[in-house]
Amino acid sequence: MIVAHMRLTLDQLEALVWIARLGSFRAAARHLNVSQPAISGRIRELELQIGTPLFDRSHARPRITRRGAEVVRYAEQIMRLGESLASQFDSQHALVGTFRMGVADSFAMTHLPALLTSFAKHHPAAQLELVIDFSVNLDRKLHSGELDVAILHAPTPGPTVVAEALTQFALAWFAGATMELPSTKLGPEDLVSVPILCNPRPSHLYASIIEWFGAAGLAPRTINTCTSLSIITRLVMGGFGVAVLPVVLVEEQVRAKLLRRLRTTPALSPSRLTVAYRLDPQAGDLRSIARLAREVALETRSPRSQ
Repeated sequence: MIVAHMRLTLDQLEALVWIARLGSFRAAARHLNVSQPAISGRIRELELQIGTPLFDRSHARPRITRRGAEVVRYAEQIMRLGESLASQFDSQHALVGTFRMGVADSFAMTHLPALLTSFAKHHPAAQLELVIDFSVNLDRKLHSGELDVAILHAPTPGPTVVAEALTQFALAWFAGATMELPSTKLGPEDLVSVPILCNPRPSHLYASIIEWFGAAGLAPRTINTCTSLSIITRLVMGGFGVAVLPVVLVEEQVRAKLLRRLRTTPALSPSRLTVAYRLDPQAGDLRSIARLAREVALETRSPRSQ
């Protein structure tokens, strides 16, 4: 039963939402850039306020309770309203001029159209110059002042750059539907001789593949690189190799049985994206662009992307 005079905080609700999405307290703490004890404390306080357990902790990984799932739905609505409120106030201080924004390929293919639409609505007197590139290049350009804002993986901290957690994509191995590979669970030793298609070094996907094989003391024999995820997907469908891809990007191809998601172990770490912007008084309040990116990520997220 919900007790009277509740004083719920946005921090508590945000912690609840991200634990439910990511499946663990540790992952939520990492995503929100806070300690795991801090996340646990927020949930304990929230459960005291609500008056009921929100997670079943009797399993190896916490499982959301039925009441917890109900609270998550309300929490997500509150988070969306908060982002919307911030955007409305931003509209009173609309940006003017041209802003340089770098975007990682995966975000560009999933969220960029919605972000551009929202940006045009809230900042009609501004325009964006877009750079689609690997995160390491976006990070360098952001710190050198060549970019005003960037959506990327693991930005480098610095006194002139603010970074905020944005969203994440689940990663998985995929093969063309006609490629002859066992349907059993596959490990690095099973794929070490199979041609691999990937973004070139030093991309996040390249690092994920090397780390996956490296955990077993192996290195893939053949990696054919390409700068375009869409072309990599086409080549995989054509049977030219296997690839690690964000699950959300290829859901339609999997449904159409053009791609097959491979069962593999160990699990691949998810691809975490951050929005980072420069603290530049001459450029205006770039926090508004970051808020729009977070709002779009909340509105357009796919359940399979978590």
